[in-house]
Amino acid sequence: MNDLRTKELTILKKVNQAISYAPDVEAVAGAILDIVIEEANAENASIMMPSRNGKFLEIRAAKGKLDETSRYSEESLGLNLQIGEGIAGKVAQTLEPVILGDIMSNPLIEASEMKVKVRSLMSLPMIYGKKELVGVLNISHSRKAVFTKQDLSLMNIILAPAALALRNARLMREVDDINTLLRDELSMTDHAVSEFRKQAIGMFGYISIGVITCDSNGDVVMLNRKAFEMTGLTQGENIAEVIGKEIQKNIRPDMESFSIDKKHNGRVLNFEFSLLPVKPRLQVIASIRDVTLDRLREREFKKIEDQYRELIESATDAMYMLKDGRFIITNKKFQEMLGYCTDELFNRHYRHFISRDAVKGIAITLRGVSPNGFIPNLEVVTNRKDGTQVTLEISVGKLNINGGNCFVGMVRDITSKKELLALKTRFLHVASHEIRVPLTVLRGYVRMLAKDITGRLSSSQQECIEEIEKHCEKLVNFTNALLDFARINSGKLTLNRQQVDLYDLMRHVVRDMQIKADEKGISIVLEADEFIRSAYVDLLRIEQALTNLIDNAIKHSSENGLVRVKLVQTEGSQDLNKILKQETAEISVIDSGPGVKEEEAKDLFNEFFVGISGNSRRGIGLGLAITKEIIHAHGGMIEVKPSDVGGIFVVTIPLNTDND
Repeated sequence: MNDLRTKELTILKKVNQAISYAPDVEAVAGAILDIVIEEANAENASIMMPSRNGKFLEIRAAKGKLDETSRYSEESLGLNLQIGEGIAGKVAQTLEPVILGDIMSNPLIEASEMKVKVRSLMSLPMIYGKKELVGVLNISHSRKAVFTKQDLSLMNIILAPAALALRNARLMREVDDINTLLRDELSMTDHAVSEFRKQAIGMFGYISIGVITCDSNGDVVMLNRKAFEMTGLTQGENIAEVIGKEIQKNIRPDMESFSIDKKHNGRVLNFEFSLLPVKPRLQVIASIRDVTLDRLREREFKKIEDQYRELIESATDAMYMLKDGRFIITNKKFQEMLGYCTDELFNRHYRHFISRDAVKGIAITLRGVSPNGFIPNLEVVTNRKDGTQVTLEISVGKLNINGGNCFVGMVRDITSKKELLALKTRFLHVASHEIRVPLTVLRGYVRMLAKDITGRLSSSQQECIEEIEKHCEKLVNFTNALLDFARINSGKLTLNRQQVDLYDLMRHVVRDMQIKADEKGISIVLEADEFIRSAYVDLLRIEQALTNLIDNAIKHSSENGLVRVKLVQTEGSQDLNKILKQETAEISVIDSGPGVKEEEAKDLFNEFFVGISGNSRRGIGLGLAITKEIIHAHGGMIEVKPSDVGGIFVVTIPLNTDND
């Protein structure tokens, strides 16, 4: 039961994502088909919609499991069925779903009519409200008895919101088409006017927005039922009674289209006016929508949006904010990164900037993210305005504002870094392989000699062999570090996250490292807050990173010195942390060594950097580089603070990343 409930919630989230594509009918239909093919394990899916006269069903959208993209057309893509005929026609007539285990045994179908091999079929009505048929969803498979009642239950979750999304998307497109037509200055014959009026009246009868036509004096010529319900006007009355005489004066032959909000009977109505080029006299058409709730939400959202706008626009990193998948705030750094200006990005859906596969990947990754949770370091390939392809690294967080979900992101251009890392990783793989092969042979011979079964080796020879063996172990550690670093930088670092008690982890690491510290008489002291939240991290990788830091502190501390390890819970300092009210665990490792010079601090986490002095005790310069990549993969930060006495390394790890 829990698995079924989880699946239902997953499907609902996918449908909500599909709805966000409106008013793009093609995108909405394509997303719906993707969902049903995946969730019902179907081979093919299609959506049939009623023809304009309401007598036929026409295939408008279709997709096969192996197709890269769906097909959509305002004209029929294939077979047309009369309402009441065939399986889909019966479903459209009765508004009841049908599941067939073997379609070939059904008298309503003829094999010659089938364009693809079909045995199992599920045909489902897409209904808006109680009885308005938006379309029929057909799902098929070439094997018998594939679909079950459980599949039907899951598809029923999709049908109502999918029908609403398709209906609204189509209505928005049709209204846009009407406005475009009406803005064209056409000279119509009486017959054309008559035909146009018939079509317009038919359209007015079923659209869910109010429509009024009036003459240049503002007298109402025609209106639909919705317009009457919202305004109370009737044919012959003047529209100035609702919009006022000052606005009515703007209706004239040389007017341009305009939109106004007007309060009426306690509601806020939005009027969009356009010229209606019907001769011999001028008329104006107005579409009317009740936007009371929209305007209330907009006012409340504007107050909150302004709070974030200043943070985002002043951020040092490229940042943006999305609402319903559309850009509402972008800062200058982000605009420069992609080559677009503010107006070109505002209210554009992010799917216009990345591939469909990338859209799916992001949607899957962000699915189920809780408010104020975030996902670090998503990689996305996109194109700049000039066509240049770039690779971006995005950390995305979720905000809940007045019941609506927004996403805020911090972006870095890692194109050059990816290219350089690809070359570097290849070299490291080759170098480590070339070292390991002869090293394995050398270690084998050294171990054999070290056994000295015959007792022929002198004490000095034995010491030489032990020295060789010790340096072989160093080389093994070196090649392991090379491979580890290459694996991390090749994007193959997989984090196996789990809830980890950071205090217990720190105690465990400190206890293990104290054994090594005892060799130099160094004490390691752990200082921690009493209450630290657990973190959702890769236990082994975080342990590796902390071990590297403490090991580095031991190396640089003087004999009989002190290494302090501090663990506190703080509010994040990055711009994204502040917006998401992100809490972080701050881990400081402080040694008693000579400190870190300011000119050295900025390079200390670079691979193979061993310090300005080049002192060999600093190692090969990979430990801190690996540590940085591990912390970065968790969405955290690491820095070293310049100091004349004692090195101070500070790590921050987010505490409310999502369990994704």
